[in-house]
Amino acid sequence: MKVLIAEDAMISRLMLEEWLTSWGYEPISAVDGEQAWDIIMDDKVNAPRLALLDWMMPNMDGIELCQKIKNTEKLPFIYVILLTSKNSKEDIVTGLDAGADDFLSKPVQPEELRSRLNV
Repeated sequence: MKVLIAEDAMISRLMLEEWLTSWGYEPISAVDGEQAWDIIMDDKVNAPRLALLDWMMPNMDGIELCQKIKNTEKLPFIYVILLTSKNSKEDIVTGLDAGADDFLSKPVQPEELRSRLNV
């Protein structure tokens, strides 16, 4: 299964790619929200079914990208997990109101990510 990773921090992106690959997923990486959106729109039919979006990225942040994904009717359902160091109740509400299906605080723990992906 394809999993889109939108993460501007190279080390975090590489760790996510390594974990996903070892768990049998096919990671597709983007360095920001705009590149991630281009990946999704490039092949709407075969778009990734899971997306890990960093909240804070240049050009288009994870919140804006999540809203675009959830508000574009011609896309298949994409399960979105927001990744962020933000962890106040207001931030969680903002992320969920943007359409995120789940929320993980950074630094991401591989065991927690794997469990949430298995859902």
